[in-house]
This record gives sequence, C-alpha cells and structure tokens, in this order.
Amino acid sequence: MKKPPNKPSILIDASDIDKPSGGRTAVFELFKEVFRLEPDWRFIILLSRREPDFDGFTSVKQIIIPFRNRILERISIQTVASFFSLIRKVDLVHFSRTMGGFAWPAKSVLTIFDLTTLRYPELHSRWAVWYWKYIQPTFIRRADRIIAISTYVADNLNHYYNLTREKIKVIYCAPKSIFYHPEHQVSQEILKKKYSLPERYLLFIGILARKKNLITLLKAIEILTYQRPDFPPLVIAGRRYPQSDDENSFNQIKKMGIEPYIRYIGPVLDEELPALYRGADIFIFPSLDEGFGIPCLEAMICGVPVIAAKSGAIPEITGDAAFLLEEPKNAKKLAELIFALVSDRSCRDRLITKGKIRGGDFSWTEQALRLTRLYRELLT
Repeated sequence: MKKPPNKPSILIDASDIDKPSGGRTAVFELFKEVFRLEPDWRFIILLSRREPDFDGFTSVKQIIIPFRNRILERISIQTVASFFSLIRKVDLVHFSRTMGGFAWPAKSVLTIFDLTTLRYPELHSRWAVWYWKYIQPTFIRRADRIIAISTYVADNLNHYYNLTREKIKVIYCAPKSIFYHPEHQVSQEILKKKYSLPERYLLFIGILARKKNLITLLKAIEILTYQRPDFPPLVIAGRRYPQSDDENSFNQIKKMGIEPYIRYIGPVLDEELPALYRGADIFIFPSLDEGFGIPCLEAMICGVPVIAAKSGAIPEITGDAAFLLEEPKNAKKLAELIFALVSDRSCRDRLITKGKIRGGDFSWTEQALRLTRLYRELLT
C-alpha cells in the first residue's frame, strides 16, 4: 500500500559525492538539511561511501554502491531504483547527481548542475558529449520535475532540451555548513604551517577542469609578476578532474617562468577551507561556465573580495558584490582587475562589505524547504 503523502518514502541517488567538489557540497548539504527538517519521512540514499554525518538520522538508510566503474555504478543504481519502485517501497526517486535514470511507477526528480558539456563540447570527451546529446534527453523527458541550481541552468535546459519552465524548479546552493561552525575549523596558523603558505597570497579553489580557465589566470600572474616581482603568489587548491583534466595549464607554468609564484596544494579538507579563504588577499574564479559557483559565496562570507568571470550563473549569484571580468579569456584585463583590487583598499572594503551581505542571502534551510515542498506537490 502506498504511504500517505505526509510521510513519503524517498530514494536518493547521491553516488560519487565522496569526492571534494561543488557537486558534493550541493548534494550533501541539501539533503542533510532535508533529513533534519523531515524526521518522520523515510529516506534511502545511495552512496559510493558511507557518510558518518548521516548516521545520526534514524529515518535514513544508507546503501553503498560497491562499484567505482562508472557504467557498473549506473547499472547498480538503476537496478536498485527500479526494484524499490516496482515493489512500491518508495514513492519518489530523486536522481540528484545530474545522471538520470528510470523510476516507474514511482515519481522521479532529476537535478541538473550545468550544461557545460553542450555549451563547450571541445572541453569534454566524445563520450560525455554523446551522452548529453542522445541519452540525457530521455531521462529529462521521463522525469516528473527537473531541478536547476540557478535560473541560468533553467534557461539552458529550455534552450537545449526545449523544456517548459513549469517542469523546472530552481533550487539554489549555499556555502558549506562548516563556515558557520568556528569550533570545527582549522586555525590559520595550523593551515599555513601544514601547506607552507606565504603571509600574503591570491587564491583559486575548484576542481582542476579545463572549464575553470586556469590558463588565463596563469597568464595574468605572468603579467603581474613581470610588472612587480614582489606581487603575492597564487595558491591553487583542488583535485584533478579526470573527465576534463586541465593538465595543459600546469605544463605551462614552467614555460612561463612563474614557478616561484604558483603554489599548488591539492584538495583540502572542509575544515581547512575557512582559514584558507580568510588568509587570501583576493579570491579569483575565472571559470568559463558555472551552474552556480559556490566558492564565490564562500569567499564572500569569509570577507575576501572576489574577482570572477562574467559567465554562466556567476553574475546571477554574485550580483554586484564581485568584480566581473567581461572577457573571461582576456589575461591582460584580468591582471588589471587583480592589480587594482590589491592596490585600492577602499575598493576592497566596499567589495568585502557587499560580499558578506550577498553571501548571507543563500541558506541551505531555505533551499531544503523548497525541495520538500516540491516533493509534497509531486506526491499529492
């Protein structure tokens, strides 16, 4: 017998969120808040690795997918989703990681983070482009609702898949919850010692994918260090992204002769992020396309001025609280913006004030309430 709408049973595909990324933040933080808000609902969540933070929720059952191979993983997820749907153990299936699936007879929701693969196919593998052109449309059509993490993504869904806005629900992201819990954060002193960080530095945080446009940032650093050899170095934090690795940018560092001005520290722990942001003079995010851009908000709430590309959802998310680069691949203009912000204290202070206000406009509680309202609408 189907459960009453006020106490639904929901299956969530949250596979592959164990790797540090904006995608992990978007899924992990959202559902942690959903679980807190709806303790009487029943949740089954599919994961690649157990999440200890979910263990405290008695309404949540974690199922670990044993395969790391992408194809075997998706087959496993589809098998579990189909089984629970057919035996009426779940009322709704939420594919929260962009990769869709079938959930009949249960209702289904699919979250889309961005459509960069279609907008910039040259930055991705042929397989990825083929999937988004020929497989993803089927999953999008079959889903009862599509969640877009920004209006920009919603507009892209309309453009590439001819979706009506009635089928799309915009549910934003927000900064990681660690930023609001100082007691769990690593101190700046410990962080600087661990990574041998300089007293002053510029900062980039994000997965090292080609769409992040690191090569333009490196060229800007080359220009700045030529003009002022004492300019603060650039610290780069983030994991490699095998699907679209930006290996070429790293190969260029030595050729440019800027090795002394670049510090790559790899991925960092969540509890280290607040101190890493707060120690920076400027956060720089020249990405060519973003479905949201969580690092910009995180820098803002830490009191760090932001320079970002005027691309994707970034203008929608930052508003007037960041310097936006009109031409994302223009290294000379980027260098000028960086120089101006390092040199002008009053300008920095204005951006910092605006950034703190803007960052506070986004909360996981608000977005979780939007999601639970959507679930109720579908199950009524």
